[in-house]
Amino acid sequence: MPVAAVARCLSLVVLVSAPVCALAIEAAPSTEQANAAYRRSLDAELRREGAKATPSPMVQTLLESMKIAAVQGCQGIDPERTACIVELDSPMGDGYEAYRFRRDGADWQIVEEQDTPPPQPDIAQVQALLRAHLAELAGQQKAPKDEAEFRAFATSLTVTALESCQLDRDTGALECDAQLHTSSQGKGSKPLRFELKEATWSLLPD
Repeated sequence: MPVAAVARCLSLVVLVSAPVCALAIEAAPSTEQANAAYRRSLDAELRREGAKATPSPMVQTLLESMKIAAVQGCQGIDPERTACIVELDSPMGDGYEAYRFRRDGADWQIVEEQDTPPPQPDIAQVQALLRAHLAELAGQQKAPKDEAEFRAFATSLTVTALESCQLDRDTGALECDAQLHTSSQGKGSKPLRFELKEATWSLLPD
């Protein structure tokens, strides 16, 4: 079965029925904790800017009104840090951002980084999602031959790389280019969209 045909099939199901968990973490910030860390970070920025020049009342009011409305999902980096996708509530418009948080006693702090990369599933997780997706599609085939082809393709499918992952700031989805390989069709690639909810990754439709 050509990779292009499988790519078309991958868009048939709304969500993969077998999501996989992100790297296990002992704890992740709640929305309240994340917002407190966000406010501390913004307040520190206001103080730094105020030391240079007094921010205009409009800018100060704007920054004071920004908050984290929800923590969509987090993935552990190490025992002290976790990467999260959060939903922001701002007068300029709601959206999603990626932040890294660090444990600080009973609190959490935002790790200040330029262009913080969003969390992403590892290759094994992506492969498990795609294989589960193809296995589910195989069960929907009416012709035994087609079902067998789907199952054979799912078994041989290997994800060799996940590249160019970007956070869709309008939806909170992660968009990546997956490099694929099968014994029958060789190399191929496909853009994929993922969703991280709490600590679980799911595959989204195109």
